[in-house]
Amino acid sequence: MGKFNTTQKGTTYFLPKKLMLSQTPMIILGVIILSCWLSACDLLPGSETPTPQSSTPESERTQPDTESSPDIVSTPNFDLPEPTLSPQPRLNIWLPPEIASRTEAGSVIFSDQLLAFNNTNPDLIITVEQKTVSGQGGLLNYLRTGQTVAPSILPDLIALPVQQIKTVSDEGLIFPLEDVLDPASLENLYPVAQAWSTHNNHIFAYPFAITELPLLEYSSSITETPPIQWQTFITNMERTLVLPAAGSPGAKLALQFYLQAGGTLENEAGQDALELEPLTFALQQIYTARQNGFILPQSSNLRNIGEGRILVQNGTADYALSASDEFLKGRTEDGLFSFVAIPGSDESPTPLVSGWGWVITTSDPTKKAIAADLITTLSEPENLGDWSLNSKILPANPLAFAQWPSEDTFTAFAHQALLRANTIPFTNNNTIMRVLEDAVFDVVSLSKTAEEAAAFAVSALQPDS
Repeated sequence: MGKFNTTQKGTTYFLPKKLMLSQTPMIILGVIILSCWLSACDLLPGSETPTPQSSTPESERTQPDTESSPDIVSTPNFDLPEPTLSPQPRLNIWLPPEIASRTEAGSVIFSDQLLAFNNTNPDLIITVEQKTVSGQGGLLNYLRTGQTVAPSILPDLIALPVQQIKTVSDEGLIFPLEDVLDPASLENLYPVAQAWSTHNNHIFAYPFAITELPLLEYSSSITETPPIQWQTFITNMERTLVLPAAGSPGAKLALQFYLQAGGTLENEAGQDALELEPLTFALQQIYTARQNGFILPQSSNLRNIGEGRILVQNGTADYALSASDEFLKGRTEDGLFSFVAIPGSDESPTPLVSGWGWVITTSDPTKKAIAADLITTLSEPENLGDWSLNSKILPANPLAFAQWPSEDTFTAFAHQALLRANTIPFTNNNTIMRVLEDAVFDVVSLSKTAEEAAAFAVSALQPDS
């Protein structure tokens, strides 16, 4: 947020990690002049009227008759109350860098929308601070420890990854929204985003962005349409695919294949578990593609999507496992790279996505109402569309796509994919994801067969292992 902007109603400061908005009207305290008039009434210290000097000698002055003099009555002390001003309402917002500064254009759009909201609430002071989600200095750590240490510095509104919503709501760190937001407003969101908003029969979040929509990215010089069946796709020996087998993207690909094969993620006791048969099937899809040379050997050294995209860009590979975030941020206006859904057994597997949602972290009724009004404003299709387009991230509301270029073929692709999308069921640090990551690495590096890698993964999750 590297911008300094002055408006007619106030000044906005964009600091490296903090933004403060204030639209304060000028206050005229004319009553202060009253103090000058009261100085003659002995109300101000050091303002006594000097006593005139007498020409009569001291010895000849008549001494007062103290016995006949009336009691001296002191001048009443009128304590005038100082003018008091009502404290200005404040709204503290904490945003992760993934939202606050994903792109420079998106940051400008977001700050302009905050200014517009501030102009309609001129007494409101808004502060925006960037904080990572996790870690010692992350917003979750502050929320868990700050209530007893420094509650005044805590935020009122934050953007949170959707996988964290259930956990923080169970911890009592965020508060339900149905008393300040119209639940009907969530009906316009994609089905997967609607599911993110509720937990334990309460609305805890207002999703606004969708991330990690899986896809394949390839050079636009490839003219043939890639098939939707994986087995057909990987038999084209004139093409090659690169996927990050040493990181979470490879594990997510295996997870989609596993779920498409009917696999479950829990045993009867509710513990994390994988089934041998569907996992073997999923890993076999990847192992076969590596064994016949369709998946490049260097895939076992790659950890993230960006590394794979480079190999497509320099011509080393034809296809790269990718996702919406990287594709939108990396594509160029000349359209050198195209996209396609990931092939599956019979059709593309159900896309697994993540996202971001607004959550309220204050129980103060006034601040909750203000935060809810801001959420409503930022989530209006026009505002959300402008921000998501410039931030190169998918909106959670399909109506926001009206702000995207109508000729953009990716919009139609993403819309259809999001209508059938499901949630990535856990974070990258989850035990199942770590086990799948190891299994994919083993089959891509050809150190294990699909059967061996699947058996090892299943046993690694068993309580007795």
